[in-house]
Amino acid sequence: MDLLDYLEESLKLKEEGMKRALSPPELTEWKIRFRECTWKLAQSGQMFTSEDVIAVVGLPAGEVAINANNAVGAMMNGLAKSGVIVKTQERRKSRRPNSHGAELAVWIGSSFSKGE
Repeated sequence: MDLLDYLEESLKLKEEGMKRALSPPELTEWKIRFRECTWKLAQSGQMFTSEDVIAVVGLPAGEVAINANNAVGAMMNGLAKSGVIVKTQERRKSRRPNSHGAELAVWIGSSFSKGE
């Protein structure tokens, strides 16, 4: 397997993982709230992170909570693919203690993007 094959396979696995992270039926209400909140932030023109969204809608609960961050990432990527948001060049440190200061992507509504 050459490098291109590895890249292709890794992208395929990423897509499969995102689908799995969002597949449990108990996520339906959370996904609706997540999309609505992200859409509102996108329409506001302000830059935001996934933490800003989960500060409003929370993380998935119940059995799904084990992979809660995977679901958040899958939602953000899905909204980017559908053209609602775009990633900027900026990064911000996480405010949640259990994220250990991880750097988060900063997003903006696609209609406000300057081709970043």
